[in-house]
Amino acid sequence: MNKLIIVLAILFISCKKENNTIDIATALKDLPEAFFMPNTHHKITDTDTNIDFTSNYSRFENTEYSKFYLKKQPEKYAPYFNITLNLSIDNKITFEGVEVYKNELTPYLKEFVDFAAEGKTALIHLNFDENNSLKAFLDFIKFIEPIASESIEINNTVFIYNIKSLPDCDCSL
Repeated sequence: MNKLIIVLAILFISCKKENNTIDIATALKDLPEAFFMPNTHHKITDTDTNIDFTSNYSRFENTEYSKFYLKKQPEKYAPYFNITLNLSIDNKITFEGVEVYKNELTPYLKEFVDFAAEGKTALIHLNFDENNSLKAFLDFIKFIEPIASESIEINNTVFIYNIKSLPDCDCSL
């Protein structure tokens, strides 16, 4: 009888569903690896609210930033007009290293692509400081995704970086 109880207890514990709820204040560097597996479903808590989120993004290691990665992979990204957007820890948005106000970003990007892409599809590479919160990440993704069009794509692999691990380039992120 004791063996039966032990077996049932083991089965109950092993079949227990894992709690996959993530707090929205979690820093990007502290998210589980599974969060950045495309088509994975997550429950996110925001005070009293639960948010259902399906990830469409994968990520690079914390030592990567799109400007440096693109230089290492020229053949892969040559067909595109590549654009780098960064969300810093203080929620400052930079476009190719130049600060842009959030309310000006979408029209500025569209105009820039129309003028400079020379018929190539623009590919936007998103970069986030690893200390940004999940909330900042989700808000920025929600903000930027509507810009996608026939001429503008968003890279589905995001760059979440540790600023101390990036090469010294004497450049602006």
